[in-house]
Amino acid sequence: MAGIERRSINQEVHLGRVEAELLQKAKRFEEAEPELTEDAIDAYDAGFEDALAQVACVHPEMGASPFVVSNPVVNGQIVPRILP
Repeated sequence: MAGIERRSINQEVHLGRVEAELLQKAKRFEEAEPELTEDAIDAYDAGFEDALAQVACVHPEMGASPFVVSNPVVNGQIVPRILP
């Protein structure tokens, strides 16, 4: 019985360490989340701008003014997004 109790105590100690580590990682993620979100938005915007540059390279006569990352295509037309 003492062996089982010792194993149980060891498991509880291990679980406490794992929980503490998880809390630390969650805190680090929460602290990093705004910067990660901004980095993702910047990468998305840069990709969109690169795509526009590619279109302008292939079709220089075409203006890029109607192209905005948030405008959807509805019935084959680019339309301004209406925010709720």
